[in-house]
Amino acid sequence: MLNRKTTYGIHALLHLARHRDDGVLSVGRISEALQVSRKFLERILADLRQEGMVESHPGREGGYRLGAAGLDLCLADVVRVLEGPIALLPCASHRFYAPCSECQHPERCALQDALVQVRNSTVHSLKQITLGHLLQTEGELDGGLREVLRPTPYFEP
Repeated sequence: MLNRKTTYGIHALLHLARHRDDGVLSVGRISEALQVSRKFLERILADLRQEGMVESHPGREGGYRLGAAGLDLCLADVVRVLEGPIALLPCASHRFYAPCSECQHPERCALQDALVQVRNSTVHSLKQITLGHLLQTEGELDGGLREVLRPTPYFEP
């Protein structure tokens, strides 16, 4: 599950994407629109700025706008910056691999094998979803062209 920091970060990026033609947006304006603490949002935006996902402009008329990737920024990159590794266990992580202390035979661990598959599928899915894709989906939802997907229960066959 994504933490609040990541959720607010994605919503802040979406807000900047929606207003990309308005120039820079102040932290106050973004925090008000998202109804999130300004200080919390400033920390999130600082993390995103360090990775080039947003650009900051100092001064009285300063604020933030999307970075160079713009609408092509994918959720996998955002999640990694704000959340950390995408894998469920360190042994299933590509970038942050660490063997599990509980595992006596990592070279034969079926759990690791299964969770690497989950991690790979998750990363692949998150890489396919960009800010542009999310804005397009918002338009379709707002226009009544489709409904929000809801989770369905899993039933054994």
